[in-house]
Formats: sequence, structure tokens, C-alpha cells
Amino acid sequence: MKKLLLLMAIPFFSSGEITPEITTPDNFSELSFDQLTLHRGNYLADAIDCKIISLKLFHPSEHNKYPPSASWLCLFAVDVISNGYGPGQALPEKVYLDKKTGLWRKKKYILNKEGTQRTLEVYGIKSLSELKPLELYNIRSINARGYAVINRNIPLEEKKKGVKKKLSFCLIQNQGYAAFCGFGSIINLVDGKEVDFTPYMLKSLETVEMGLPEKQMR
Repeated sequence: MKKLLLLMAIPFFSSGEITPEITTPDNFSELSFDQLTLHRGNYLADAIDCKIISLKLFHPSEHNKYPPSASWLCLFAVDVISNGYGPGQALPEKVYLDKKTGLWRKKKYILNKEGTQRTLEVYGIKSLSELKPLELYNIRSINARGYAVINRNIPLEEKKKGVKKKLSFCLIQNQGYAAFCGFGSIINLVDGKEVDFTPYMLKSLETVEMGLPEKQMR
């Protein structure tokens, strides 16, 4: 609970921000988006009631829709703070909340012999040196803060299905107890063409608004 109170004490803002800054494609337009509204029945898991969540799913201007590849979760903020990103990924790297700054950071740790063997098997590699570092972004949305992680280390079974890069995120509602999380493949086939949605999804996360009342969305 102390961790949650610490995060709640951090100043919050009404506009979005991505740290570090990203470069958007030349054809990026804030007018090219699908408006997504999530209700309780839309989550893969809902440990807590997030009420209604709204966000804009940006997409390349030449494509008229965003591929529905993400899985949405509504979790307890304390669990997100405690778990960070990394557990279950079989990676020698994790993402955690720095309690002093309120920012999410990366750190490496040494896998034991059993963990190393599991990592080699999961990713179908011969050496840990073949793993690519995680890309971490601190995200500030309309009324939430959290992280987004880009992971190019794809488990062998998913790689066989064509997955090349994944994005995972968790945003904790300002002065709240709920966390909005999601994950999914971020390189998709659209109209037969491979499109990298990384900058579009990161910009989309800036627009997240959590805890909206039902009556406001009618």
C-alpha cells in the first residue's frame, strides 16, 4: 500500500507525454484514429472495476482501421507496482517503479542455470547474447501514468506464427486503485502490407482516460 500511496502523491497532468520522446512517421496525423471505449466486459481479465476507459487508436492515414490485436486487462495498481514487467518473460531484464522519482526503470539481473536454460528453450536461441534489450517508455496520459515496453524477444512458438515485436503497457489511474494494461503484436499485416504500429500505439496511450462514468459516455 505504501507503494501505491507514493505513486498517488506524484503530480499529475491533463495532457499526455512519452519519455523518452519518440519520432512519429511523416504521415502521422492526429485526425487518423479509431475511438475506442472499453467497458467491463471488454477485458481479458478484470480484477477491479476500471469503469469506462476511452482512448484514440491512431493508425497510418492510408489505412482506415486499427488491427484488433491487443488484449486489455484491468488490474489492481498495487499488483502492477509489485510485479513490474519481466516476471514470466524468461528474460534477464525487468522493469520496475523507482519509488523516489515515480518513473519506471530497467535493470538487469543474473539468471541461474535453470533460468538460463529455460530462456534458451523459450526463445530458441543458443546464447543469452542473442537477446535484444527491452525498450522502455514512461507514459503520461490524460489521467494516468505508467510504462510501455517494446519487446523484440519473441518466444519460438509465437515466432512461428509470424509475431516479430510485441508491446506491453500498464497505466495506473491518478489518485486511483485501478491499472489499465494491455499487450499484443505491434507489427501487423494491413491490406497485405506489413505495418509497424509502434509509434501509433505509443501516441494512443497518451490519450487514455480512465474511470469515466457510464452516463458520461452515453
